Amino acid sequence: MGISSALTRGALLLALLGLVGCAGRLTPPEASVAPVTVYLLDHGRHASLVLPRREGGMVRYSYGEWRWYVEGERHLLAGASALLWPTASGLGRGVHETITTRGELSGLAPEGLVRVYPLVAEEARVVALKRRLDAHFEAPGVAPVYSEEFDLAFVPYPRAYWLTHQSNLVTARWLRSLDVEVRGIPWLSNWRLEAPPHPIDQQKDET
Repeated sequence: MGISSALTRGALLLALLGLVGCAGRLTPPEASVAPVTVYLLDHGRHASLVLPRREGGMVRYSYGEWRWYVEGERHLLAGASALLWPTASGLGRGVHETITTRGELSGLAPEGLVRVYPLVAEEARVVALKRRLDAHFEAPGVAPVYSEEFDLAFVPYPRAYWLTHQSNLVTARWLRSLDVEVRGIPWLSNWRLEAPPHPIDQQKDET
């Protein structure tokens, strides 16, 4: 990699570090024809998403850098390279057939929970996101690697991990696909739940 490319990446990192204090402000959609509850899990520095299963139970998805999350390389050099250069990434999935309530969510997150954000979304959007994520596990020749530390099975993800495509930003993208408005940059898993705006009362306007 040339000097100019390294400087560009360094500048991007510095610019992003100036925004890490920004919260991802979450606003669920105003209404839903067939509402279901999904859960955003804040683990302190990264987040994961829990979706309900039509068959019963819940399934958790998490995105991360392959060496960091799957191979356990947690030293400073590995962390720096994961941010400054595109590196291999993985998609994690944990299926929990017996967990059905919010109070049981700590049982599917061995890395710990800081906060749980319940969000209402349209069932059709949830099914579509789940189908899209599950497709990575059903691809030919894919052999999931189980992580006991996170209780997740990981498969390679086609897009590389680095500072503009890290775990919390990917989670925010999943939420947007569920029609949840995400404003701000939750780079360090800073989230804030905001109530959806109330619809205009037409009767008051007419009086």
